[in-house]
Amino acid sequence: MTNTYTQIFGGTTIYPSDVSYLALPLTADTELAWPLESNTLLQPAARIIDITPTGAFSIILPPADETGVGQTILFNNLGPSTVTIKNNVGTTIISIAQGLQFQCYISDNSTAAGVWKAFQYGAATAQAQAALLAGFGLTATGATLSQSTPVTLFSTNYTAGSADRASMFIWNGASGVITMPTATAGGNNWFMAIRNSGSGNLVITPQGADTINGSATLTLAPGDSATVVTDGTSFFTLGLGQSAVFAFDFTSINIGGVSGNYTLSGAELNRIAYQFTGAITGNVEIIVPKTTQQYWVYNDTTGGSFTLRVRTNTQSPGVLVARGSRAILYCDGNEVVDAETGGIAVPVAVADGGTGATTAGAALINLGGTSVGISIFTAAAAVNAWTALGVAPSGTVNGGTF
Repeated sequence: MTNTYTQIFGGTTIYPSDVSYLALPLTADTELAWPLESNTLLQPAARIIDITPTGAFSIILPPADETGVGQTILFNNLGPSTVTIKNNVGTTIISIAQGLQFQCYISDNSTAAGVWKAFQYGAATAQAQAALLAGFGLTATGATLSQSTPVTLFSTNYTAGSADRASMFIWNGASGVITMPTATAGGNNWFMAIRNSGSGNLVITPQGADTINGSATLTLAPGDSATVVTDGTSFFTLGLGQSAVFAFDFTSINIGGVSGNYTLSGAELNRIAYQFTGAITGNVEIIVPKTTQQYWVYNDTTGGSFTLRVRTNTQSPGVLVARGSRAILYCDGNEVVDAETGGIAVPVAVADGGTGATTAGAALINLGGTSVGISIFTAAAAVNAWTALGVAPSGTVNGGTF
């Protein structure tokens, strides 16, 4: 049978040389040392330590991996200031106010920081310790809990896990992929923030049948960012910020076989350029939500001589987009509007290539026509033209016979 240096065969805790009591006047941050055979200039970690602080100072505990699990210290703060107890790497374990006593003990000594646990002695009303309550998204700042979002820079593909809850990952490479944990593994209310600060697209990819915003993937262009949240079944984005440089978007939707209303949903929403394809079987009305949005629509459908219109669910009729044509539309929050202007100002001046008139007769005059010339130009038959010239259709003119 083998054993580690932190545990002995019989299971008994390994204790260092013992110092039972220490009166500690705390005038600065002070580090303790295990009272081993080799003496040091540091204060010994006694079983019981009475602390008399002159200010809000900290006590740094010895390395946990230099002793055994179960090693214990009782701290008694005689006041007047609050004392903070930290592990050997500087992480707060407890904050002890004046007149309070806390017992600290090691439950895991595999690292220098170790795992220290604490409970309060003789408390009529228990005092919650921020450091003991801190978890994902929370950190202890003295005796209080504060929000925390640890930031990680990455430039190679990464698969997130449950332990990445409340963290922020910033991509700073070329094109890449960040894979989400399964929605069930993350669990309802798991979330993380992601920003693409790189030079190429970053693709957020759920696993298996999980989706994000109803799609198999979500692409963040450079400058885009989002908070990704799961309800334990699917993933969604909160505050999807898109860089104006890369905000244009395109999607192609096959509506073959559709007749009547087709309502945009899921990943079809909030796109910009839409191409509708397929052989439709009747007139189609594309229903968009009542949100302010622009729609660049290309009617690339086939099948019969059916029409395609775009509207909101209460609008009638929708805006017609002729087959084979493109239109720029927008929704004003109530109905879809054709973004094109109503036409050009008329009449168009002759100098601008127009006639300067709104009627045919006025146009002929504006273009220099005379009464005779206009009559000849508008003559319905030769006889009418001869009449305009003052010539009889038959008879003698200048010695000639007609």
